Amino acid sequence: MGIELSQEQHAVLKETRAVATPAEFQSFLETARPEMDRIVREVMEPSQPISTTLTELRDLYLSVVQYEAPLASKAYGPERRALLRGAIQLLDTANLWFGEGRRTGAYQVRPVDQVIKASRPWRARLKAFADQAFAFEPDVAEQFADVNTSGTLTEETSDLAMLLRLAQQHQTRLSPVGLTEVFLREGSALLDEVSGRDLLGILGLRNREEAMVLRNSIVTYATLLGNEARAAGVNACWDIPEGKRRFSATSFRNALRRLRPKRRGTAAAAKPEPEPAEPAPGEPTDAPV
Repeated sequence: MGIELSQEQHAVLKETRAVATPAEFQSFLETARPEMDRIVREVMEPSQPISTTLTELRDLYLSVVQYEAPLASKAYGPERRALLRGAIQLLDTANLWFGEGRRTGAYQVRPVDQVIKASRPWRARLKAFADQAFAFEPDVAEQFADVNTSGTLTEETSDLAMLLRLAQQHQTRLSPVGLTEVFLREGSALLDEVSGRDLLGILGLRNREEAMVLRNSIVTYATLLGNEARAAGVNACWDIPEGKRRFSATSFRNALRRLRPKRRGTAAAAKPEPEPAEPAPGEPTDAPV
C-alpha cells in the first residue's frame, strides 16, 4: 500500500515540481543567479541521491509555509521563501535533465505533432496582440496571421522563426497590449524544439561536463538555502515545541561532499632529492680527485 500524501504535501509537490521547458529553466536560473553567486563560495557534488535531498527540501519547505508568520518575524519572509522554492524547482529539473532522473540526462523534446499542437495557443495569442496593436494597419497585422497549412515540420519551423522576428521587431508596439519577455521565451522554446536542438545547445552549455558543473552548483545552492531555512525555523519556533522539533529534525549533513582535485606528479617527483654527504671530520673539502 502506497503512502498517502496530505493535501498540503500535494500542494508543495505541485508548487516545487520541475519546470517543463528550457525557457522556464533559464528564467528561474536568471532569477536565482544573483543569490547563487553571493552564497555559493565552493561548488560541491551530491553525496546522496538527489531525490533524497529533494524530499528533505520539500519537507522543509512545507514547514516553512506552515510557520510562515513566526519566520517572518525573524527576517525570513516571502523573498527568502520564494528563493527556496525556486531552488527546489531548479534542482528537480537539473536532476531530471542532467542527473539520475528518469530521463538519465537526456532531455527529450516533444514529437513534432505535439510541438505543432502546442504552438497553436502561442500563435493565436500573438495574433490577438497584433490585431489590437495594428488595428489600423491591417497589412502589418496580416503578417502575424500566418498558419501552418501543411502541418509539416519545415513550415512550422519557418513560421515560428518568422513570427518571433516580427514580435521582436515590433516589441515596442506589442508590449503595451500584453507581449512580455516570458511570452517571447515561450516562442523561442517552441522554435528550439521544432529545430531539433538538444538541451545543452538550448541552454548554451558546450558539453556534458558543463552541464554537471551547473547541476552541482544548483544542488549546492539549494542545500545552502535549506540550511538557512532550517536555522531560521529553529530560531523562529524556539518557543513553539512542535515547530522547533520539526525544523531541528531537518538535516542536510549527508547532502554534499567536496570536490577534491586529482593529485598530479609521480612518486619520484614527490620524493625529495638526498642531501650531499657531509665531509668526514678532518677531511679537506678541496682535496684533488
